[in-house]
Amino acid sequence: MNHEVKRELVTEMHQVILHPPQGNIIGIDSVVFNLPVHYQILPVKDIHNPTFVFRDTLLFDNIMGRYQPYRMLSYETNLDGKPVRISISKSLLMSDELIEYVAFVILLLSLILLLFIIAFNNYFFSRIWGKFFKTIDVIKDYNISDKKEITFPESEITEFNLLNQVFEQMHERIKQDYQNLKEFIENISHEIQNPLAIIKSRVDLLLQDEDLNKSQTDLIQSIQNSTIRLSNLNRSLILLSKIDNNQFPDKEEVSIVENINYHLDNFEDIIQSKNITLHKDYNNQITILADSNLISIMLLNLLKNSIYHNVPSGNIEIITEVNKLIIRNSGKELDINKEDLFKRFTKSSNKPESLGLGLAIVKKICDYYHCNIQYFCQDNFHTITIIFN
Repeated sequence: MNHEVKRELVTEMHQVILHPPQGNIIGIDSVVFNLPVHYQILPVKDIHNPTFVFRDTLLFDNIMGRYQPYRMLSYETNLDGKPVRISISKSLLMSDELIEYVAFVILLLSLILLLFIIAFNNYFFSRIWGKFFKTIDVIKDYNISDKKEITFPESEITEFNLLNQVFEQMHERIKQDYQNLKEFIENISHEIQNPLAIIKSRVDLLLQDEDLNKSQTDLIQSIQNSTIRLSNLNRSLILLSKIDNNQFPDKEEVSIVENINYHLDNFEDIIQSKNITLHKDYNNQITILADSNLISIMLLNLLKNSIYHNVPSGNIEIITEVNKLIIRNSGKELDINKEDLFKRFTKSSNKPESLGLGLAIVKKICDYYHCNIQYFCQDNFHTITIIFN
């Protein structure tokens, strides 16, 4: 913009030199651009600088009533045989206003272009990618245990239709593999439990033989204990596998408090034999939507854990709050890392006969129903908290 002002001043200077105005100080309109320009022609003794000299200055504007910035061009030459200095000043305000106007127009056009790009992009996205995101939603909502067929939306784009075909084929393979795995688990459960039941019944018959000596009785009793342990291990692993394979789709309203009371009644003799003080503080009747068998197994393992790992004349506290269950029991100091407490086959050295799967099953059921389980120990009091969602 400064270059443009200089060019206009030079043009005006040539006009003044060719057609000099009358008088020493003259203010007229620009010949070339019809812009306000101030002229000044003053006599000098000698011509010292016969070149164009530019500088910025302030001149008083009578219309605005204040000083305004100007760009001034001075040139010394002879007019009518007399040395004079011709000074032409052009206001810079017009240039600044023009810059602001151009900037505003550019900004406005940029904003319009940006809005157009956003609108076009949204249209393009909804038009081209809409069916793709519908396919993604179908995949997100997919549940392998759900028996209803899944359908993918048809698209005008060949690549998306090809992707849908791949997903449909993958779905069929996953469904078939899931069915095969489900049948395998059911078969293995049946095939293992039957021999175990036969072994257990035969051992029971042997124990009834009165001719057995103590050594034989102890040996047979050991076989019976191992058989029971193996049967429990088989059931626990099958349960974990079924949870992993999402084989508990049925849901109903399950009362946490009712299940706790039911299991406590079954443990009443053991609680009394260990002289455990039981304190129940039911501040809230928690009800969740879940498989009743899974919730019963979860609470059974928690209560069993708090009883069998307790100390003689110990304490158990059961507290229910809004969507929260707290089970606190006295016991020996934990001799395993609490980070490993909910892992499979993690058991205390004080209970070598334990399978080490009880809390792993509890954790798996909590994860299955998106519940948060926490463990905390202080002053030999072990606290497990479950937050139901």
